[in-house]
Amino acid sequence: MPDYLFDFLDELKFLRNGRKTAIITDIDGTISEIAPTPEEAVVDDEMRDVLRDLASRYRVLAFISGRPVREALRMVGVPGAVYVGNHGLEYIINGNYQRFSEVEEYIPLIKKCALELRDKIDEENVIFEDKGICYSIHYRQCTDPELSRKRILKNLQEIPESKGLKVDHGRMLVELKPPLHYNKGFIVRKILEDSDVSSAVYLGDDITDADAFREIRKLESERGMKNVPILVLSKEIPPEVKNSARFFVYGISEVLRFFRWLLK
Repeated sequence: MPDYLFDFLDELKFLRNGRKTAIITDIDGTISEIAPTPEEAVVDDEMRDVLRDLASRYRVLAFISGRPVREALRMVGVPGAVYVGNHGLEYIINGNYQRFSEVEEYIPLIKKCALELRDKIDEENVIFEDKGICYSIHYRQCTDPELSRKRILKNLQEIPESKGLKVDHGRMLVELKPPLHYNKGFIVRKILEDSDVSSAVYLGDDITDADAFREIRKLESERGMKNVPILVLSKEIPPEVKNSARFFVYGISEVLRFFRWLLK
C-alpha cells in the first residue's frame, strides 16, 4: 500500500520548481468525478482555474485519458497543455494532432467486433462508446455490474475477431484496443524524455495508470529523476494498481488540495 501523500509534503518541496517539473494527470476519477455516463463527467471551474495556474508556472502540464484526445481537450480546456487520448494512442502537442500509424489497420476490426457484441448484449444499461480508435463497453449502471462484466467477456469470447485485439479492463468497463505496446507508460516516457525536466508527478486512479506509475519509477533509476506517482484512491482499484504507486490521496478534493500546495 502506498503512503498518504500529505504526510510527506516536506520531502516533496522540490516539486514546486515549475521550471524543472512536469505535472501529468489522468482526467476521469482524478481531476473529474466519475459520472454515470461519460457525457456527464465534467472538470469543474474550481479545478480548471487551478490547472490554468499550473500551466502558467510549470514547464509541462499534460492530461492523459482513455477518452478520445479531442474530447479530453474539450473537457479540460486548459490552453498550452499536452493532451493524450485513447490511453496513449493519440495526442495533441503544441496544437498538433498525431496518432500512431499502426492503429489504422485495427480500427475496422474493433468496430466490427463491437457491433457484433452489441447485437449479443440485450441489456439496456450497458453503454457502448465508440472512441475512434478504441471501443469501451460500460456496465456501471447495470443492476449487477459483476454479472454484466462476465456476460460481456463471455460474449466477446464467442466473437472470432476479438482474438486479434487487446481486451482491457477499467473502472466498470471493458475496452477493445489495438494489440500494440503503446500505453500510458509509453507516452509518459515520451513526454518526459522530450522535456528538460528533472522531476515529474503522475496522478491516476485506474488500471491503465499503473503502466505510467511503473514507467516513471523506471525513469528514476535510468535518468536520475525524482518522480512522484500518486494514486487517487477508490474502492474499485485492484491491489496491483495500489502497489504500483508511491503515494495516495483520498479523492479529487485532495488532488485539488495538492495542486494548490504546489502553487504556494
